[in-house]
Amino acid sequence: MKRFLLPLLVLIIMAVGCTKTNDPVDAQPKTVSDVLTETASFSLLKAAIQQAGLNDALKAANLTVFAPTDDAFKAKGFSTPESFKTLTPDALRNLLRYHLVSGIITTKTPELASASNLPVETSTTSALFLTNTATGLFVNGSRVTKADQVAANGVIHTIGTLLSAPSGDALTTLKTRADAGLLVAAITRAAVARPDLLAILNGSTTNATYKTLTLFAPTDAAFSAAGYRTATDINAAAPATLANLLSYHVVSGLIFSNQFQTSQLSTFNSSTNNKVTIAVPASGPTVKGNSNTTAATIKEADILSKNAVIHMIDQVLQP
Repeated sequence: MKRFLLPLLVLIIMAVGCTKTNDPVDAQPKTVSDVLTETASFSLLKAAIQQAGLNDALKAANLTVFAPTDDAFKAKGFSTPESFKTLTPDALRNLLRYHLVSGIITTKTPELASASNLPVETSTTSALFLTNTATGLFVNGSRVTKADQVAANGVIHTIGTLLSAPSGDALTTLKTRADAGLLVAAITRAAVARPDLLAILNGSTTNATYKTLTLFAPTDAAFSAAGYRTATDINAAAPATLANLLSYHVVSGLIFSNQFQTSQLSTFNSSTNNKVTIAVPASGPTVKGNSNTTAATIKEADILSKNAVIHMIDQVLQP
């Protein structure tokens, strides 16, 4: 009988060894689509992608996604999946594709090591601009809140802002805004005296220094407070006066809000002391003209056009 005990014991050990254990099995890396689906804060992004028919776009290899959170969508008025129906299918696709880049971009990418406004072409062919600093990675002036989330087919960067692709030059962009009608009227009137200012704003200039620019754009309320309450008031003003005023709101080059430093910036204004003063308090950056008693607050920052970054401000800057 004993001669059967050893073989039996061996069989029992082998059976136990073949039994499934709870040891983890190497899992396949999740795809970009998997990560978006499984992350609760991307529910609106996932819904928008489905409605736009862009699921296949997320299957592409070597994909970089700047992924807006639900809060980013809600801040732009998209609070539910149904709210995307306010956009045409093409508009929704273009909005989303501006967040997709072909190729892997991480904070370790050599070109990004000390990048300042590095242009990167998106799947819409419009560029977005990356800046990498000691305080973090920024896209079009907006902070990347969680970078370098590696997926099987690419990388995801979480952002707290819904990006908008530029749809036209600075003047065209202003014309689409409900709060910039008086500024557009003032630009048109000023062009009588300074057609070069109009050319800078509509992107047709040959002035290399102002091929790209930063525009501090007073809202309608700001113009009204400065005494220009209607288009009639603006058309009654001397074109040269308006040109002198408006040129003081134009700065050479793209400067996003995250790039502001306490400093003075030279403007397109032709006066000797043509600088505006930038301050960066904890409450957010401000800009002040030479003759303003208080600094202007930036009401909406980092509006990107094809030739400018526009910051809407609550005062008309006075040279």
